[in-house]
Amino acid sequence: MRFRKIMAGILAAATMIGATGCAGNNTSGSDGSSAATGEKLTLKVLTCRTDRVEDGSLDAVTEAFEKANNCVVEYQGYTDYETDVSTMMNTTEYGDVLMIPGTVKLSDLGNFFEPLGTYDEMSQKYNWVNAKMYDNQVYGLPIWGNVSGGICYNKRIWAEAGVTELPKTPEEFLAALKLIEQNTDAIPYYTNYADASWTLVQWAALVNSASGSSSYENDILTSKRDLFIDGDAYYEVYELMFDIFSDPTLIEEDPMTTDWEGCKKAINEGKIATMVMGSWAVAQFKEAGENPDDVGYMPAPFNVNGKQYAESANDYCLGVNKNKSAEIKELGKKYITWFVEESGFAQKEGSVCTLKGSAMPDYLDAFADCELFVTETAPDGLVGVWDAINNDSEVGTWQGDAANFKIQIAEAAFAGESKDKVASILADANAKWNATRDANAELEAYLSNNG
Repeated sequence: MRFRKIMAGILAAATMIGATGCAGNNTSGSDGSSAATGEKLTLKVLTCRTDRVEDGSLDAVTEAFEKANNCVVEYQGYTDYETDVSTMMNTTEYGDVLMIPGTVKLSDLGNFFEPLGTYDEMSQKYNWVNAKMYDNQVYGLPIWGNVSGGICYNKRIWAEAGVTELPKTPEEFLAALKLIEQNTDAIPYYTNYADASWTLVQWAALVNSASGSSSYENDILTSKRDLFIDGDAYYEVYELMFDIFSDPTLIEEDPMTTDWEGCKKAINEGKIATMVMGSWAVAQFKEAGENPDDVGYMPAPFNVNGKQYAESANDYCLGVNKNKSAEIKELGKKYITWFVEESGFAQKEGSVCTLKGSAMPDYLDAFADCELFVTETAPDGLVGVWDAINNDSEVGTWQGDAANFKIQIAEAAFAGESKDKVASILADANAKWNATRDANAELEAYLSNNG
């Protein structure tokens, strides 16, 4: 089955969506009324997209919304978004609309955010609404979706190096990087380690795709098996990261001084060959220089019985601060609906629109032979359990703080440690995970009732 047919099945709308869906920024009448006269409300929107705040593109696209709703939207960008906003959430002042940090437990969503609607109603119109849902209430709507399990690369450099087929195994991927090192002047792989708090987290997006299973993490919980098992997806992904990072010929000369903004132009120009980044990064790399057609996106180099898989997943979800006035909360909900349905920002960023039935970006053609899937929603009784164990254990599969296992693996690789060190680091992570899992009353109750 070809890629577009697969995605059509995943993203098909229950009803026909109009041509304006996710395709423009015309908000005329979108709130059911014309722009009113009088004092304008100011809506503060927190975002991790500092680049789009700085280049003015967010302000530009929002002008139509401001006019239609007689308001002013102020964007506040944060480079270390997770840390900064999580700290702000210790107070009631964390913006009016914001990307919900991954540190917020699903069971705590109602303590911080206004409900946007029920899962039953919103899932008819939007994709991935289960991402920030608890007890059938949706608290955050994805800004857009991405195809996880992919890697950004410079197609010209890979071809000049003599790579004729995209790799399907870690061994083939490492061999391709070696060819790039031997036959080109490009940095085969760029670690972006100076921004490790978020760049290393990109590797986590490869795990579900590497597993080839839409129920992978649910199965880990219900079988009570270790998180990291040699030969299994979680282990394989970070073993590959270690293998790359531990070979100084494959990475930048000094990972401690990497530059996220500078690397965008470098991969466009062919000075960098490869980076693990979500599909959201493709548009940024394409527009960073004069060679947009050289920027490609490939499936992660893993397979299950010869078949490659890729997960279709949400990006950050927008939520409304529940501590605000009724007027601001209502305006915040309108903003979220507009941003997802009408702003056109998903297309501009080369991402998949949250609104069902929307067109797919062309750069995903390399996934034509992959089987795509959407991760299954946790069953009743397990909702929020994974996140609770993940956060309470401080394993942090989607975090990148100084004590995180990803940071430890990278540092061990840079220091020339053997692969035994990786096994030790992941064994420690397993111990923390298992101790927290075994103390989780919700999981125990679920297993007792479904044994």
